[in-house]
Amino acid sequence: MKSKAVFKENIEWYLLVLIPVLGTVGFSLIPLFMTISDSTRNMSGNYVGFLNYSILFKDIEFRQSVGNTVYMGVLGMFLNIPLAFVLATMLNNIKRGKSFFKTCFLLPMIMSMVTVSLLFKFLFSADPNSIANSVLHLFSIAPKGFFNDPAMSRESVIFMSIWKGIGYNVILFFAGLQTLPKEYYEAAQIDGANEFQQWFRITIPCMKNIFTFVYITTAITVLKRFTDVYAISNEFGSPAGSLFTIMLFVFRKTFSTRWAKDLGLGSAASTVLFLFIIMITIINLYITENDDERGKSRRRFRIKSGGK
Repeated sequence: MKSKAVFKENIEWYLLVLIPVLGTVGFSLIPLFMTISDSTRNMSGNYVGFLNYSILFKDIEFRQSVGNTVYMGVLGMFLNIPLAFVLATMLNNIKRGKSFFKTCFLLPMIMSMVTVSLLFKFLFSADPNSIANSVLHLFSIAPKGFFNDPAMSRESVIFMSIWKGIGYNVILFFAGLQTLPKEYYEAAQIDGANEFQQWFRITIPCMKNIFTFVYITTAITVLKRFTDVYAISNEFGSPAGSLFTIMLFVFRKTFSTRWAKDLGLGSAASTVLFLFIIMITIINLYITENDDERGKSRRRFRIKSGGK
């Protein structure tokens, strides 16, 4: 009876919680299970087990898409996250104009990725008289192909994506820096620590949770890379397949009208990407877990299993 009374008292809150729960179930969990189910069936809808996965890992195009996705993702994260943190630190230390600079960082985020891609295709045109090549000419550097050159197309897309999305990470880091206790820095100054030592010994360790969140969200974003490469190269992933990512592979197999569709193979690729993201997230959470928390987890496990 008491539990019923508590439920009636808080029914409004349960209804509010129900809305996102239904959204998650309807738009995330159900499509996920449907995708996993489709990955075990052929085009006729017959169950074939793990045959699609066996075909998938032997597919040269899929392996190329995995290589491109991982390369662009790792390089993008190693450039984006440290640069965003440095910019956030500089923004936090300036005395005037913080609002102006925050606005400057956020402005690219307002633009759609398609608009940004068209802008960069104009700026980074392979034409020797393009804006980017004209600037390189001032330093006696030969014209570059940028998006049209397989040797630097991936790096060009990474540069474009960082310019577009780094503001989000800058604002996250900046918000975290605003919450750091000033007492730590005052104590460090008394002990004679310089600004770099304070930044390295206090700021970075105290920002651990923010780094974890930024890393996970950035990793998910770069592994699901689609809009930028599609806007630059359409669904071909050209030049020479250098921009062909896992999501482009899924698009070809499930939605494209130019290629032979195979829903089972596309669903298998989506499932592999989902498992890869989950694995990356779990590894990151384990690595960033505090030693004390890890020790507590081990002790709880030993107690439950009867160990000492």
